[in-house]
Amino acid sequence: MKENLTYTILFAILMLFLFLPIIQDETALIKVKPLNGVNVKSEKVNLNMENFSSGKYQSHLETFISENFGLREPLIRIYNQYLWSFFRKSYCKNVVIGKDDWLYNEKSVKDHYEGLTLEYADNEEELKNKLDKDVKRLKKLQTLLKERGTDIFVLMLPSKDLIYPEYLPKNVNYDNKNTIRPIDYFSEAFVQHEINFFNVSDYFKSIKDSVDFDLFPKNGMHWSNIACAYISDSIIRYMEHLSGDNYPNIRLSESYEADSKKPDDDMEDLLNLTFPIRHVENKYADVSVIADDSVKKPNLIVMGDSFFWNMTHSLPMDEIFNTYYYWYYFNTIYFDSEHNNVEEINLVKELDKADVVMISLSATQLYDINHDFISQALIQLSLNDDKVIDEVLDGIKQRMRNDENWYNSLLKKAKEKGVTIEQVMTEDAIYIVNQEPEKYISI
Repeated sequence: MKENLTYTILFAILMLFLFLPIIQDETALIKVKPLNGVNVKSEKVNLNMENFSSGKYQSHLETFISENFGLREPLIRIYNQYLWSFFRKSYCKNVVIGKDDWLYNEKSVKDHYEGLTLEYADNEEELKNKLDKDVKRLKKLQTLLKERGTDIFVLMLPSKDLIYPEYLPKNVNYDNKNTIRPIDYFSEAFVQHEINFFNVSDYFKSIKDSVDFDLFPKNGMHWSNIACAYISDSIIRYMEHLSGDNYPNIRLSESYEADSKKPDDDMEDLLNLTFPIRHVENKYADVSVIADDSVKKPNLIVMGDSFFWNMTHSLPMDEIFNTYYYWYYFNTIYFDSEHNNVEEINLVKELDKADVVMISLSATQLYDINHDFISQALIQLSLNDDKVIDEVLDGIKQRMRNDENWYNSLLKKAKEKGVTIEQVMTEDAIYIVNQEPEKYISI
């Protein structure tokens, strides 16, 4: 009898495990923590004769079920924990595990050992020509903006591998080693062409062994919050140097240890583990603004990557800047109550309102320092008339109409996208101008 009871209990537990995902899927009885990172789930495909006979319905349904079953998130975390705890492995392609469990972004590891040339050019010579064009365009933009009372500079930020190469994994398979890294190439070219820039990488390397905190956290991809706070006064002073105005001064408190604050553990978050890697206590410092009625709070525009988030987390931004608009990869706009995307703004008017424009990019993002911002700003500031710009675009679109093969390919693209041929022609014409502004303005 006792043996039968044991079997019954074990059978009941087994059935519970088998049916619990179904129960969870129908009732959402258990509150689960969502997975970190980008998680785009597939949509259900309608069941019809065409989708069924082609096999599309079956394959999409299989994918949909695998991504939407009950308790999917905690089960994935348990499996990820198993991989980490027993093998120090992860299926997250963006995270590379280095020595002593230091975590690196995959792109920065590839850039360190191989370089990212082939992601942006066919060879080193082509990359060099591209970077030279960027230098010329940036110099022209700097001149145009200065004439209008706005200063621009490049904040060149290191990737983690540049500051802590000693923890990089050694068992990597990269063999297309190149000799050009934009952060080094631009440092020389900007001096030669008198382009405003602040190289944080050089500064971090000089203080790495003398500070008592990590400049990049062990479990994070970006510069640490305390490192950002530590150097921010120098960045503000550099802005002050460019403008000739007196900007606010900041003061740092004594450093203290605390549990990791966002985004100091963003690489660990991407692992989606059940338990923390370890109890991490990073160093932090509180930042305050020194009272001074004589200072001017500047209007700042930042076109940059995710590293700028650390400044917004670490600094009392509203006390330092009158306005600070964050044009994330020259796409989404943050901290602007009127605009959400750069497509909504009048670029010339926004640049005219700014005291300082900061192009803030890390080492792996400097391969594409333009991000369409420099070329668009050049075109609109140089032509400075919507009618003139329309004439340039109309000229390109007329060339499209006169080229039968080109026009037919655009017709096909319009049909695939479900838009008019005129919309596609305009989009492609703008792209052409942004790619080669030298053909339409003097640089």
